[in-house]
Amino acid sequence: MNEVTYLNEPIGIIIWSENFEELLNFYETVLEVPCTKKKENSAYFQWGNFKFTIANHSEIKGKSKDPNRFMINIKVEDIENTTKKLLKYGVNFIRMPEKEKWGGKVATFEDPENNRVNLIQII
Repeated sequence: MNEVTYLNEPIGIIIWSENFEELLNFYETVLEVPCTKKKENSAYFQWGNFKFTIANHSEIKGKSKDPNRFMINIKVEDIENTTKKLLKYGVNFIRMPEKEKWGGKVATFEDPENNRVNLIQII
């Protein structure tokens, strides 16, 4: 396996939006991800060294037209209970929890702008 020597590790992702308030509400209220910093047009979340940002962008209009272009992967301890909880909020699941060939379980849902999010349970 070739080791990359000039890159360290991923440190974050930004989701640009026309209306970041809707996404902020979803990630903060429905997914219960604590927001670490809010500004007028952006919000910041952090898991360890990984930063997740939602922000307004003047050139972004409407929802994602290609929701499969990238997916956010979130590790969970109990995928079945997490899925049930999110369904109570009306979260749109594209794929209910299924066991993968590699042994873990995966479920996929969409956020309010059609960005795809995977829940992953390592078994």
